[in-house]
Amino acid sequence: MSPLAGLGSIVLILGVGAGPLLSRSAWCHQLPRVAAMAWLGVMAGLIASAIGMVALVSTGRHGLGHRATEWLTNCWHHHDETGGPVSYVLNAALLGGALAAAFIVVTRYRRTLAHRRRHQEALQFVVRVSTDLDDVCILDHPVPVVYCVPSRMRPIVVSSGALDQLENTQLQAVLTHERAHLRHRHHLLLATVDALAAALAWLPTIREARRRLPLLLEMTADEIAARRWGRDAVAMALRKLTLGPSPAGGLAAGGSDASQLGHRLARLETSAIATGPRVQRLTWATAMASIAIPLLISASWIAATPLFC
Repeated sequence: MSPLAGLGSIVLILGVGAGPLLSRSAWCHQLPRVAAMAWLGVMAGLIASAIGMVALVSTGRHGLGHRATEWLTNCWHHHDETGGPVSYVLNAALLGGALAAAFIVVTRYRRTLAHRRRHQEALQFVVRVSTDLDDVCILDHPVPVVYCVPSRMRPIVVSSGALDQLENTQLQAVLTHERAHLRHRHHLLLATVDALAAALAWLPTIREARRRLPLLLEMTADEIAARRWGRDAVAMALRKLTLGPSPAGGLAAGGSDASQLGHRLARLETSAIATGPRVQRLTWATAMASIAIPLLISASWIAATPLFC
C-alpha cells in the first residue's frame, strides 16, 4: 500500500467510521474520561493524517496531481511526459481547499475567544467578589446559575439565586465541578472541536464529536465532584440549577440541554461510577494509544515518501 493510500485509508476510517462507532458505544457513559480521550485521539489522528495526505497529494512525486496528469497525458496525447499545467491546477485546488478550511477554523476559534473576552469585560460591571472564595465572583440575580469562563482572576460565576438555594455541600460540589473543567482545560477542547466542525462538519466524526463531547466532559466533571462530595450532593445541586446556554468559551454546571442533564442525573443516581487507579490507567492508556498510533503511522508514511520531485 502506498503512503498516500494508507493516509487516505486512515482519514476514511477515522473520519467516517470511528465517530459513529464511538457514538453508539454504551460504555462511553460509564467511562466518560476514557471516552473523551478516545475522541481526542481519533480527531488528532484524523487531522494529522489529513495534513499528511495534503502534503503528499500536493507535493509528492506520486501524488494525485501527478498521477492525474500522467493519465491525461498518456490517454490524450499518447506520450509519457507529465504535463505541468494540469498538475499545477489540481495542486492549487487542493491547497486552496486546505487553506480555506484552515482559515475557517482559525476564524471560528478567534471569534470564540473574542466572545469570551467581551463576556469577561461585561462581567466586571455586574459582579462582586466573594470574600470566602478567591476564584469566585457573585452575580446578583435570582436565577440559580453557576458557570465558569476561563480567566486569570475569578473564573467561576455564581448567582445570588444559587447561593440562596444551594446548601453548603451542594455549592462546594458545584464549585469542584467547575474547577475540574478549568483544571483539565475542557473549554479549550470544546472550542477547538467547535472550530474544526465549522470547516469539517461534513465528516461524521467531527460532527459527532461536537455533539457528544460536551456531555462526556460534563460527566467527567460530575465524576470528579462526586468523588469528593458524594453523588447525592452533585445530583441535588444539578436539580436546583437552571438550564441555560453557557457563554461562548464557558461551561455551565447545570448545562443547557435537558436531555443531557437527564443522562447526567441518571448516571449519578442509578449507575455505578467507576473510579480508582485502574480507571486512571485505562484513561491514560487509551489517550496515549489513540493519539500515538495514528500519528506514528502517519509520520512513518510521510517520512518514507519523498515530498518533492
